[in-house]
Amino acid sequence: MSNGIEHSVAYLRRRLRELATAESREAQQRFFKGPVHSLGVRTPDVRKLAGAAAREYRERQLSLGAIIDLASRLWHDGVLEERVLAVVIVSRFASQLEHRHWKRFDAWASSLSNWGETDALSAEILSPLLAHEPSLVKNLKNWTRSDSRWRRRAAAVSLAKAARRGDRHDAAFEICDRLAEDRDDMVEKAVGWLLKEISRTDPDAVLRYLLANRDRLSRTTLRYAAEKLPDEMRDRALSA
Repeated sequence: MSNGIEHSVAYLRRRLRELATAESREAQQRFFKGPVHSLGVRTPDVRKLAGAAAREYRERQLSLGAIIDLASRLWHDGVLEERVLAVVIVSRFASQLEHRHWKRFDAWASSLSNWGETDALSAEILSPLLAHEPSLVKNLKNWTRSDSRWRRRAAAVSLAKAARRGDRHDAAFEICDRLAEDRDDMVEKAVGWLLKEISRTDPDAVLRYLLANRDRLSRTTLRYAAEKLPDEMRDRALSA
């Protein structure tokens, strides 16, 4: 990376630490209900910094490869805000992502450590990449059998935006099928979330799925999935 880049990795890391507060760090620890490597920077401040960096990279016509390289260095140390910053920067160039970039983000997924960074990666990078390259859904199917709870969660969350639009429902139901008996609470909630998003455009299909799979799905998944169903349908799904 050229020394002429104002928003270098070193600058971005230094700026995050200047924005951090003890109050925000304590709030994050309470919010995640478990240990998380965070600095204590508010998400709006992280996004504002990402926007400034992305504008510079665009003005300088930095290649997407160079931008992903920079973001990968931010991702490397496992600091929550640095990882969210990396995701948001890359997301500003999401329309340029291609099949060949999957391997880079698959490597990021190998070190996921909490639901915040998992959901950010899934929603802001993997979701648009899958929209451009639908053949990559097969990789999500492989993730459903991963030892990593975060990869399994990402397999569902990465399809939530498409499902909300009424797209990729067949793939979404297949992911739900593969995860239906997973009893990790982070995965249960993700499956319920994905089904809820499908229900916004096809509530009948979701009700049929819930009734047919009631013995495989957890109560947590059922509750999340039924949240947006019409009252009568929700009552049927939960009473079953």
